[in-house]
Amino acid sequence: MEPSFSTRYSLIGKLGNPRDAESWSEFASIYQPVIFRICRKKGLQHADATDVTQEVLAQVARSIDKFDADHPGATFRGWLYRVTRNSVVDFFRDQNRKPTVSAGTDVFANVQHPDAGSEEFYMEFQRQIFLTVSREVAARVNATTWKAFWETEMEKRSPEEVAVELGITVGALYVARSRVLARLKKAAAVRLQETGMGARP
Repeated sequence: MEPSFSTRYSLIGKLGNPRDAESWSEFASIYQPVIFRICRKKGLQHADATDVTQEVLAQVARSIDKFDADHPGATFRGWLYRVTRNSVVDFFRDQNRKPTVSAGTDVFANVQHPDAGSEEFYMEFQRQIFLTVSREVAARVNATTWKAFWETEMEKRSPEEVAVELGITVGALYVARSRVLARLKKAAAVRLQETGMGARP
């Protein structure tokens, strides 16, 4: 038997209940920054991007029950990207304006193309998931363990240098880094499964 919508996309499934404030808050914390950054990249000014982002979230609230996760090829990521793209197009049409872009860049054509920007949307979502789970994991491990990971994996500093700075052995640093990476991967996998964003079309 195929897993149900609520099983496969547990967070998205909960959005069908408008009274579930906790799930809506969690949804917004993940998706609002993604939608906003996409709007900015499509040429909207900060204030306009903020307004369009709120409109996208409102549309999701009104239309989430129309998303059919069991439809062949359906992904929540693709659906949300189309809602965002259409909202940006509608904004420019309503304002009788074109995006603010550098010379030689046809962003308006890009915005209107059905598939244009979906990869960009996916990359922005991955970035937001990493930021989200990083905050979660950092809060659950001690400062030395987190710094061992961050300084060597993200800042690309020498493990030997960081180990001396932290007062631990290089071996202990590698163990700490490995534990953080494992936690990040697990937390990210859970988020991706909950949101239905894991599988790429």
